[in-house]
Amino acid sequence: MKNFLVALRPVCLWALCFFCVYPGLVIGQSLRPLTLSETITLAVENSVALQKARIDRSAVEQKIRERRSASLPQINGVVNFDFVPERPTQFWPGELFGGQGGAYIPVQINQPWQTGGIVHVSQVLYDEASLRMLPAAGVSRSLADLLVKRGEEEVVFYTATLFYQILQTEQLLRGVNANLEKLDALRRMAELQLENGYAIPTDVKRIRVAHTNLETQQRNLLTNIELLKQNLQFLCDLPLSEPMELAWGNETPAADSLRWQNIVLDLETSTEFRLLQNQVELHRIQSRSQYGAGFPRLSAYATAGFQAQRQDVNYFDFENEWYGLAAIGFKLDVPIFDGFLHRRKSNLLKLEGQKLELDRNQASRAKELAFNQAYSQYRSVLAMLHNQEENVALARDITDKLFLQYKEGIAPLTDLLNAQTALSEAETHYWTQVFDYKLAVLKLLKAAGKLEVLRG
Repeated sequence: MKNFLVALRPVCLWALCFFCVYPGLVIGQSLRPLTLSETITLAVENSVALQKARIDRSAVEQKIRERRSASLPQINGVVNFDFVPERPTQFWPGELFGGQGGAYIPVQINQPWQTGGIVHVSQVLYDEASLRMLPAAGVSRSLADLLVKRGEEEVVFYTATLFYQILQTEQLLRGVNANLEKLDALRRMAELQLENGYAIPTDVKRIRVAHTNLETQQRNLLTNIELLKQNLQFLCDLPLSEPMELAWGNETPAADSLRWQNIVLDLETSTEFRLLQNQVELHRIQSRSQYGAGFPRLSAYATAGFQAQRQDVNYFDFENEWYGLAAIGFKLDVPIFDGFLHRRKSNLLKLEGQKLELDRNQASRAKELAFNQAYSQYRSVLAMLHNQEENVALARDITDKLFLQYKEGIAPLTDLLNAQTALSEAETHYWTQVFDYKLAVLKLLKAAGKLEVLRG
């Protein structure tokens, strides 16, 4: 055992060195940054609303099969065992028993123990209402698929919005951290100048006040990041106790602007328009089926059975006979007058159809309006983003020059702090504008019905 431990010691030392030198190789997998497409995939796979929508899609398929079952042969069997302690009395004409004419004789027929069985088979041969409802199966499937797709689009839009909001807040935090580092360096410089008599105590206090304000902003941003990440982890069904990192990408925020400037609206392929189109079509099929309900209905049937009667419960007494019965025929149901019920239902369906047509026309106009507004907002946000880029570059240039001048004792500290505050505000506005740009792109893609491009 001792020799085994001695031999194992170099292996343990090597493993300890490996974990200390390369910890990222061990825990890096759990901290691997999630891209936007991966986050959306997790959210779509784990969305309870989408799972329920897919269950509803399966339920639609079962309802279609249920309707088809009505066109198949219907077979019913019934067996009864009866004991009649007091048999019913009937009155027969007396002439049948040699009595006087006009007189009736009470007669108790049948026997107390009775049994019988019957099998009835029916098959619809012609039903105009059912024939006109046949196309409804395909329309119902398409409608259910579109509902699932609309749910996916909502999940994609919400997930992408939350994803970009986290990245924006993290970028604001980086800016605050960078400003804190600059203030720390400035504070050390001011304290050194104060010791040498080149600064006054008020300058150091101003720096501390600015530093405290940034620390407060830093804590708020850290809290917001934690809350936003927890929401995203809940949406993606990830453990809340595990850390989450998101991948920003190396491209500039507006590097894809040319891609979205050429996007167009195809109303016929949008989910909302297709949903209403399918609802209108399904209603049209139902109206035609209701009209077909006024046609005659033809069906065939066959009936076979047996019956027996006994004085006691011994049905297996083969000295007494069992009697059979059978019938085959056709049944034709001809609607003649139903109190105008058929007409009332047809009128009601016409009114519902008019409402659906109005909804479809309004949805088309609303979709065009939403797309035009989203495109206008996108172009406006893009222009403001370019302006903010120039503003940040200008504020950074002014701050750097004032820092050198303050270091040389030329510029006062007040000017430097004002410039530093202006730079911080410019960076905050810039990254806010970056998020507004990403959100404008999301709204444009949603209005155009092209959110699937975010899934990679």
